[in-house]
Amino acid sequence: MADTTGPKICEACKEVIPNHWVTGLDKLWHQDCFCCGVCKRVVDAKETFYEKDGRPVCHRCQTKNFVEKCGVCQEPIIGTRLIYQDVHYHYTCVNCKKCGQPFKEEQHDSIKILENGDFVHDKC
Repeated sequence: MADTTGPKICEACKEVIPNHWVTGLDKLWHQDCFCCGVCKRVVDAKETFYEKDGRPVCHRCQTKNFVEKCGVCQEPIIGTRLIYQDVHYHYTCVNCKKCGQPFKEEQHDSIKILENGDFVHDKC
């Protein structure tokens, strides 16, 4: 937890914070020093951010740089996904090789993977 009883020292620049600071990642920062560790844009106190190596990372940089990409569409995958041999997929990007229909998250337990790596509904 950040110490707010003594002089307030900015985590980024290590200078005294005379007034108006941001508390983030359990540390104190000048408002203009609380920047994304990737794109260097100031992260607003109200926006979602992540942590990487002790620095804030904005949502855009997190999804662009640190989130698994779909093996079909190459877009970031937020939330649930299919994973086979360390490749991640959106459910809707993978179709049953027998009936051609896309999979749905709620069908997860009824998806079979054949020896050749094809995904199929267990009823097909």
